[in-house]
Amino acid sequence: MKYTLKIKDSRVFRYVFRKGSYFKGKYVVVHTCITKFYENSDNNMNFFAVCVSKKNGNSVQRNRLKRLAREIYRNEEENLKKGHNYIIIYKKDVKGETVNFKEIKEDIINCFKELDLYEKNDN
Repeated sequence: MKYTLKIKDSRVFRYVFRKGSYFKGKYVVVHTCITKFYENSDNNMNFFAVCVSKKNGNSVQRNRLKRLAREIYRNEEENLKKGHNYIIIYKKDVKGETVNFKEIKEDIINCFKELDLYEKNDN
């Protein structure tokens, strides 16, 4: 991911959940806020994390869900606004074996659109 770093600090998670905005889709909840946490970070860097509960299946299914979310984000990264924190949380009833890539992609992109996270094109 060219413009993105991982969120690793629990205080960043708490900050995003407390101060940020979110949108609930059918399979995921996307939380976001403007990055103000890291002093050394540029304004053109994003921070990203994916959260999957143990209730979402065994480790193989959870890792598949994380891979799907990271791939969708990687494909959309060029179009998203820079300088934001993004956290994608899967709902507890989502199983890795029951959903496909297309459904998850439509849901995440819809959440991004509802949160107005896409940059405006000047065409």
